[in-house]
Amino acid sequence: MAKPASHHDGESFQHQPDASCSCPIHADGDPFTAPLGIRFADHVDVAPIARETAAGVYEAHHSYMDSLPSVNLAHHGVYFQGTLVGAITWRYPLISRKRIRYGVDGQLRPEQVDIDDLPASLRPTARRVLPSTDEPVVDSEVVAGDSIVEAARICLGVRMPNLASAALARAQERFVRDYADEDVRFLLTWVRADYDGAMVRALRDKGWTCTGFREPGQASNREDKPIRERFKWRFLCPVENIREQSTLDRWSA
Repeated sequence: MAKPASHHDGESFQHQPDASCSCPIHADGDPFTAPLGIRFADHVDVAPIARETAAGVYEAHHSYMDSLPSVNLAHHGVYFQGTLVGAITWRYPLISRKRIRYGVDGQLRPEQVDIDDLPASLRPTARRVLPSTDEPVVDSEVVAGDSIVEAARICLGVRMPNLASAALARAQERFVRDYADEDVRFLLTWVRADYDGAMVRALRDKGWTCTGFREPGQASNREDKPIRERFKWRFLCPVENIREQSTLDRWSA
Protein backbone atom coordinates (compact mmCIF):
# COMPACT_ATOMS: atom_id res chain seq x y z
CA MET A 1 0.00 0.00 0.00
CA ALA A 2 1.13 3.54 -0.63
CA LYS A 3 3.10 5.35 1.99
CA PRO A 4 1.20 7.81 4.16
CA ALA A 5 0.19 10.99 2.35
CA SER A 6 1.32 14.43 3.33
CA HIS A 7 -0.95 17.46 2.97
CA HIS A 8 -0.15 21.16 2.89
CA ASP A 9 -2.86 23.67 3.84
CA GLY A 10 -5.53 21.34 2.45
CA GLU A 11 -4.57 22.32 -1.10
CA SER A 12 -2.45 19.41 -2.33
CA PHE A 13 -1.61 15.76 -1.84
CA GLN A 14 1.91 14.34 -2.23
CA HIS A 15 2.26 10.71 -3.30
CA GLN A 16 5.42 8.60 -3.15
CA PRO A 17 5.26 5.06 -4.62
CA ASP A 18 5.89 2.29 -2.09
CA ALA A 19 9.24 0.75 -2.98
CA SER A 20 8.31 -2.46 -1.16
CA CYS A 21 5.32 -3.11 -3.48
CA SER A 22 5.94 -4.75 -6.86
CA CYS A 23 2.42 -4.25 -8.29
CA PRO A 24 1.95 -2.28 -11.54
CA ILE A 25 0.99 0.85 -9.57
CA HIS A 26 4.05 1.10 -7.36
CA ALA A 27 6.70 -0.72 -9.41
CA ASP A 28 6.29 1.64 -12.37
CA GLY A 29 4.85 4.73 -10.69
CA ASP A 30 6.47 8.11 -10.16
CA PRO A 31 5.97 10.62 -7.32
CA PHE A 32 3.36 13.27 -8.00
CA THR A 33 1.60 16.19 -6.36
CA ALA A 34 -2.18 16.24 -6.65
CA PRO A 35 -4.21 19.45 -6.35
CA LEU A 36 -7.28 19.05 -4.16
CA GLY A 37 -10.57 20.82 -4.62
CA ILE A 38 -12.89 21.46 -7.52
CA ARG A 39 -10.41 20.70 -10.34
CA PHE A 40 -9.21 17.39 -8.89
CA ALA A 41 -11.33 15.24 -11.24
CA ASP A 42 -9.80 16.98 -14.27
CA HIS A 43 -6.59 15.02 -13.54
CA VAL A 44 -8.31 11.60 -13.30
CA ASP A 45 -8.80 9.43 -16.38
CA VAL A 46 -9.40 5.79 -17.29
CA ALA A 47 -8.10 3.72 -20.18
CA PRO A 48 -8.12 0.02 -21.13
CA ILE A 49 -5.38 -2.09 -19.52
CA ALA A 50 -4.22 -5.66 -19.99
CA ARG A 51 -5.72 -8.48 -17.96
CA GLU A 52 -2.31 -9.11 -16.38
CA THR A 53 -2.04 -5.50 -15.21
CA ALA A 54 -5.49 -5.60 -13.60
CA ALA A 55 -4.65 -8.91 -11.92
CA GLY A 56 -1.47 -7.43 -10.44
CA VAL A 57 -3.38 -4.48 -8.98
CA TYR A 58 -6.05 -6.69 -7.39
CA GLU A 59 -3.55 -9.16 -5.99
CA ALA A 60 -1.66 -6.41 -4.20
CA HIS A 61 -4.41 -4.00 -3.16
CA HIS A 62 -7.97 -5.36 -3.29
CA SER A 63 -9.22 -5.58 0.28
CA TYR A 64 -11.24 -8.78 -0.05
CA MET A 65 -11.11 -10.20 -3.61
CA ASP A 66 -7.55 -10.53 -4.91
CA SER A 67 -8.36 -12.48 -8.08
CA LEU A 68 -9.99 -11.63 -11.41
CA PRO A 69 -13.49 -12.67 -12.44
CA SER A 70 -13.35 -15.58 -14.87
CA VAL A 71 -15.19 -13.85 -17.77
CA ASN A 72 -14.70 -10.13 -18.42
CA LEU A 73 -15.82 -7.45 -20.84
CA ALA A 74 -13.20 -4.80 -20.07
CA HIS A 75 -10.41 -3.88 -17.67
CA HIS A 76 -9.96 -0.18 -16.94
CA GLY A 77 -6.85 1.36 -15.46
CA VAL A 78 -7.47 4.43 -13.29
CA TYR A 79 -4.85 7.13 -13.89
CA PHE A 80 -3.97 10.36 -12.10
CA GLN A 81 -1.86 12.77 -14.16
CA GLY A 82 -0.96 9.79 -16.35
CA THR A 83 0.15 7.59 -13.43
CA LEU A 84 -1.67 4.30 -12.80
CA VAL A 85 -3.41 4.39 -9.39
CA GLY A 86 -6.12 1.70 -9.61
CA ALA A 87 -8.19 -0.67 -11.72
CA ILE A 88 -11.83 -1.54 -12.42
CA THR A 89 -13.13 -4.66 -14.22
CA TRP A 90 -16.50 -4.94 -15.99
CA ARG A 91 -18.36 -8.19 -16.70
CA TYR A 92 -21.81 -9.69 -17.08
CA PRO A 93 -23.06 -10.76 -13.62
CA LEU A 94 -23.61 -14.38 -12.64
CA ILE A 95 -27.40 -14.06 -12.77
CA SER A 96 -29.95 -15.01 -15.43
CA ARG A 97 -32.71 -12.60 -14.38
CA LYS A 98 -33.25 -9.77 -11.91
CA ARG A 99 -36.41 -8.01 -10.71
CA ILE A 100 -36.17 -4.21 -10.89
CA ARG A 101 -38.54 -2.06 -8.81
CA TYR A 102 -39.61 1.54 -9.51
CA GLY A 103 -41.11 4.39 -7.50
CA VAL A 104 -43.67 7.04 -8.42
CA ASP A 105 -41.29 9.06 -10.59
CA GLY A 106 -39.62 6.02 -12.17
CA GLN A 107 -36.61 6.01 -9.88
CA LEU A 108 -35.16 2.72 -8.62
CA ARG A 109 -36.59 1.43 -5.38
CA PRO A 110 -35.14 -1.21 -3.04
CA GLU A 111 -36.65 -4.59 -2.39
CA GLN A 112 -38.64 -4.82 0.82
CA VAL A 113 -36.11 -5.12 3.65
CA ASP A 114 -36.93 -5.39 7.34
CA ILE A 115 -33.86 -3.81 8.89
CA ASP A 116 -34.70 -5.25 12.28
CA ASP A 117 -34.23 -8.74 10.81
CA LEU A 118 -30.63 -7.98 9.85
CA PRO A 119 -27.75 -8.73 12.24
CA ALA A 120 -27.51 -6.02 14.88
CA SER A 121 -24.06 -4.97 13.66
CA LEU A 122 -25.45 -4.11 10.20
CA ARG A 123 -28.57 -2.17 11.18
CA PRO A 124 -26.96 1.29 11.62
CA THR A 125 -25.24 1.01 8.22
CA ALA A 126 -28.43 -0.31 6.60
CA ARG A 127 -30.35 2.76 7.75
CA ARG A 128 -27.74 4.99 6.08
CA VAL A 129 -27.28 2.99 2.87
CA LEU A 130 -30.79 1.83 1.98
CA PRO A 131 -33.22 4.42 0.57
CA SER A 132 -36.24 5.25 2.68
CA THR A 133 -39.01 2.70 2.28
CA ASP A 134 -41.69 5.35 2.87
CA GLU A 135 -42.18 5.79 -0.88
CA PRO A 136 -44.11 2.89 -2.40
CA VAL A 137 -43.06 0.60 -5.23
CA VAL A 138 -45.54 1.29 -8.04
CA ASP A 139 -44.08 -0.86 -10.82
CA SER A 140 -41.54 -3.61 -11.41
CA GLU A 141 -40.10 -5.72 -14.20
CA VAL A 142 -37.86 -8.74 -14.58
CA VAL A 143 -34.83 -8.07 -16.78
CA ALA A 144 -32.42 -10.55 -18.34
CA GLY A 145 -28.91 -10.88 -16.93
CA ASP A 146 -27.31 -9.76 -20.18
CA SER A 147 -28.96 -6.34 -19.84
CA ILE A 148 -26.91 -5.75 -16.66
CA VAL A 149 -23.13 -5.25 -16.47
CA GLU A 150 -21.25 -5.51 -13.20
CA ALA A 151 -18.31 -3.46 -11.96
CA ALA A 152 -16.82 -6.59 -10.46
CA ARG A 153 -13.72 -4.93 -8.99
CA ILE A 154 -13.16 -1.33 -7.93
CA CYS A 155 -9.64 -1.19 -6.55
CA LEU A 156 -7.47 1.84 -5.76
CA GLY A 157 -3.85 1.35 -4.77
CA VAL A 158 -3.32 4.97 -3.67
CA ARG A 159 -5.19 6.57 -0.80
CA MET A 160 -6.14 9.97 -2.09
CA PRO A 161 -9.09 12.23 -1.15
CA ASN A 162 -11.86 12.24 -3.78
CA LEU A 163 -10.17 9.56 -5.93
CA ALA A 164 -12.95 6.98 -5.50
CA SER A 165 -15.70 9.27 -6.74
CA ALA A 166 -13.65 10.67 -9.64
CA ALA A 167 -12.49 7.20 -10.73
CA LEU A 168 -16.00 5.77 -10.68
CA ALA A 169 -17.35 8.72 -12.65
CA ARG A 170 -14.74 8.36 -15.37
CA ALA A 171 -14.94 4.56 -15.52
CA GLN A 172 -18.72 4.30 -15.84
CA GLU A 173 -18.82 7.04 -18.48
CA ARG A 174 -16.03 5.32 -20.46
CA PHE A 175 -17.66 1.90 -20.22
CA VAL A 176 -21.06 3.18 -21.35
CA ARG A 177 -19.45 5.04 -24.23
CA ASP A 178 -17.36 2.06 -25.39
CA TYR A 179 -19.49 -1.00 -24.58
CA ALA A 180 -23.03 -0.30 -23.43
CA ASP A 181 -25.32 -0.69 -26.44
CA GLU A 182 -29.10 -0.45 -26.28
CA ASP A 183 -29.35 -3.92 -24.71
CA VAL A 184 -27.37 -2.90 -21.60
CA ARG A 185 -29.76 -1.06 -19.32
CA PHE A 186 -28.18 -1.17 -15.85
CA LEU A 187 -24.80 -1.20 -14.15
CA LEU A 188 -24.37 -3.26 -10.99
CA THR A 189 -21.82 -3.38 -8.19
CA TRP A 190 -21.53 -4.80 -4.68
CA VAL A 191 -20.15 -3.20 -1.51
CA ARG A 192 -19.27 -5.12 1.62
CA ALA A 193 -22.13 -4.52 4.04
CA ASP A 194 -19.96 -3.58 7.01
CA TYR A 195 -18.24 -0.88 4.94
CA ASP A 196 -19.78 2.58 4.78
CA GLY A 197 -17.10 4.81 3.37
CA ALA A 198 -16.04 6.86 0.37
CA MET A 199 -17.18 4.33 -2.24
CA VAL A 200 -20.75 4.35 -0.95
CA ARG A 201 -20.81 8.15 -1.15
CA ALA A 202 -19.28 8.04 -4.62
CA LEU A 203 -21.94 5.62 -5.85
CA ARG A 204 -24.73 7.85 -4.58
CA ASP A 205 -23.14 10.93 -6.14
CA LYS A 206 -23.08 9.23 -9.56
CA GLY A 207 -26.70 8.07 -9.60
CA TRP A 208 -26.47 4.61 -8.05
CA THR A 209 -29.18 3.28 -5.72
CA CYS A 210 -28.84 0.56 -3.09
CA THR A 211 -31.61 -1.89 -4.03
CA GLY A 212 -30.97 -4.63 -1.49
CA PHE A 213 -28.34 -7.03 -0.24
CA ARG A 214 -26.87 -10.47 -0.73
CA GLU A 215 -26.84 -12.88 2.18
CA PRO A 216 -23.67 -14.81 3.06
CA GLY A 217 -23.11 -18.12 1.28
CA GLN A 218 -20.40 -19.84 -0.73
CA ALA A 219 -21.04 -20.73 -4.37
CA SER A 220 -20.92 -24.45 -5.11
CA ASN A 221 -19.30 -23.94 -8.51
CA ARG A 222 -16.60 -21.44 -7.46
CA GLU A 223 -13.61 -21.29 -5.13
CA ASP A 224 -14.56 -20.46 -1.53
CA LYS A 225 -13.79 -16.86 -0.55
CA PRO A 226 -14.06 -15.25 2.93
CA ILE A 227 -16.03 -12.31 1.45
CA ARG A 228 -18.87 -14.68 0.56
CA GLU A 229 -19.39 -15.17 4.30
CA ARG A 230 -20.39 -11.50 4.61
CA PHE A 231 -23.50 -9.53 3.69
CA LYS A 232 -23.04 -7.24 0.66
CA TRP A 233 -25.09 -4.23 -0.50
CA ARG A 234 -26.30 -4.34 -4.10
CA PHE A 235 -26.14 -1.03 -6.03
CA LEU A 236 -27.74 -0.44 -9.45
CA CYS A 237 -27.48 2.50 -11.86
CA PRO A 238 -29.58 2.95 -15.03
CA VAL A 239 -27.34 3.41 -18.06
CA GLU A 240 -29.57 6.26 -19.26
CA ASN A 241 -28.69 8.22 -16.11
CA ILE A 242 -25.01 7.94 -17.00
CA ARG A 243 -25.61 9.05 -20.58
CA GLU A 244 -27.52 12.08 -19.31
CA GLN A 245 -24.77 12.96 -16.82
CA SER A 246 -22.12 12.69 -19.55
CA THR A 247 -24.10 15.01 -21.80
CA LEU A 248 -24.39 17.59 -19.04
CA ASP A 249 -20.67 17.30 -18.30
CA ARG A 250 -19.83 18.04 -21.93
CA TRP A 251 -22.09 21.11 -22.01
CA SER A 252 -20.70 22.45 -18.74
CA ALA A 253 -17.04 21.87 -19.58
